[in-house]
Amino acid sequence: MSKPIILKWGKQSLSLTIHRGMPGSDLKHQIYALTNVPPTRQKILCPKLWKGALKDTDVIATDVDSIPNNTKITLIGTADKLIEKSMDERPRFVEDMTDEEIWKLKQYSRGVNDDTDGPIIDIIALQKEHGMERDDGKMEMYEYNRLVTGLPQHQIEDMLLQRMQKEGGEKDPSTNSVRDTNTTELKGELAMTMGLQLRRAYVNSIAVLDNGTLISGLDDGHVQFWRRGEMVKDARHTGGCVDEVIIFPSSGGSAGSGGRPAFATAGDGSICLWTQDGNHNASLSCFPGTTVASMTVGSITSEEEGDRVYLAACFRITRQTDPNQFRLPPQNESERRRREAAEMQERMIQNQLLDVTRQVKVWMYDASENNNGRVAFFEELVVPNATNAVERTPSTAKVANFAGDLVCGDEAGLQIFDATRDRRFQRKMALQFQYLCDIDCMEPLHGDYLAVSVSRKSTEEISVPSSAVRLQMPTSRGVYIVDTSGATVRAVLDGHRDRVTCIRPLPDGRLLTAGGKFDATVQLWNSETLTKVTKRDEDDEIKILTESKQMKKPGYVFDLIVLPDSNGGAVFAIAAARYNTINILI
Repeated sequence: MSKPIILKWGKQSLSLTIHRGMPGSDLKHQIYALTNVPPTRQKILCPKLWKGALKDTDVIATDVDSIPNNTKITLIGTADKLIEKSMDERPRFVEDMTDEEIWKLKQYSRGVNDDTDGPIIDIIALQKEHGMERDDGKMEMYEYNRLVTGLPQHQIEDMLLQRMQKEGGEKDPSTNSVRDTNTTELKGELAMTMGLQLRRAYVNSIAVLDNGTLISGLDDGHVQFWRRGEMVKDARHTGGCVDEVIIFPSSGGSAGSGGRPAFATAGDGSICLWTQDGNHNASLSCFPGTTVASMTVGSITSEEEGDRVYLAACFRITRQTDPNQFRLPPQNESERRRREAAEMQERMIQNQLLDVTRQVKVWMYDASENNNGRVAFFEELVVPNATNAVERTPSTAKVANFAGDLVCGDEAGLQIFDATRDRRFQRKMALQFQYLCDIDCMEPLHGDYLAVSVSRKSTEEISVPSSAVRLQMPTSRGVYIVDTSGATVRAVLDGHRDRVTCIRPLPDGRLLTAGGKFDATVQLWNSETLTKVTKRDEDDEIKILTESKQMKKPGYVFDLIVLPDSNGGAVFAIAAARYNTINILI
């Protein structure tokens, strides 16, 4: 059954017919045939039949008999034919863009100089996106949120741009880094502080993912994720403490994609693997009574088997012994035998724990794309040999990845292992210290150079077996620059009053070293000085360097990490783990 109605369009009145159950789309096409107004530009109003503008899915008349004849409906729309353009071809107005779209547009439309187009600086952990910053003209520290305080974003951006304008230099082929052409360097200004200053837990270790997210591991087991000046996630490590955070190398794509691990946390007798999104991937257990003393990651490329990623760790004893366990003397023969059995069992446990500390455990998995993201680990034990002609092998204190090789350090020296095709590590070189020393940290530098922070334990020289090469030690402590290809010490960085607990190479060729709590300073070493001492010449004399620049901030720190520019620029920031907070310096 149908019913006639009147369509009012401007000054025109047109006759239409509607029928029971007619959808709104049919009426629009009927109006289009009469008025030439496209359905997409039609706004049809009739308060008696429907509310608001007619939609395509609306049913016009369920009961046609109740609709009076010649009911009037109104059409708003123009019949002029417009040239339809796609969304990409249409002009974009700022009012129609989101804050993120405006920020991304600003990234690629603004350069350092007014007449040069190029990306601006974007340090993801430090800088906020457009529209999220608080640009109120302040020039002092203020609170971003309850966990973060810092300088205003406009001031941070201006300071970074000033460095970018001054630091454009030539690339040094010997160090594969940008050589500065003037005296401008890392200012050391405190730009942001992350974390609760009254929190009891300390930040033991920090690291940066490929996507710019800053990871911090605390001694209460929390693993925190920081982006754009705020904490985006707070996870928990298996156990009650995080001693170290380390990033897996990216293989062919983004690390952590496809379920592969992006970083690992170690502490309290376990190693946890995490994806880039902060999801727990897998857990690797330590031997009972021990925990990780040091760990490192590396990648091995093979044409036959593809890329393989390994994680290596050495261990320290955490098992507590009862000093009063054998305090009371036995009263009879039965008690004497039980005590002998208990003492023998305790000696076996201690010997077994000591054996664990002398080993380096390596987990290896296939990181190629054809592995479909599955993490299948292959375990191997690397047992360094004694390099000091002593019957016992000393406990391994530190491990490091050095251009795909595995470096193991103990109180007697360094041993370098390279990987074979059958997933085995074989000893490549043994370098022995002149004296027994504590290794506080190790960090690979450019080329064949390795920076090792040592503190002498004794003044008596140790003998050298025929399989090792002796390293001369002219100072009792310092950062030794070791030339692994020549098996010699090229220089010693002696700028701290206490042992050096952290070494961090910078992208511009400079070097940061952090002293212990009796020194409580961070020293900056010039790139030109380091280049000269690492240049191979006929002079075999070990150079002792003491000239460095002390940074105003942050003082005593537990860890240092470089925050790079996500756009690939030369400007960077430094994140420092200082007690229970993270300080970011620019």
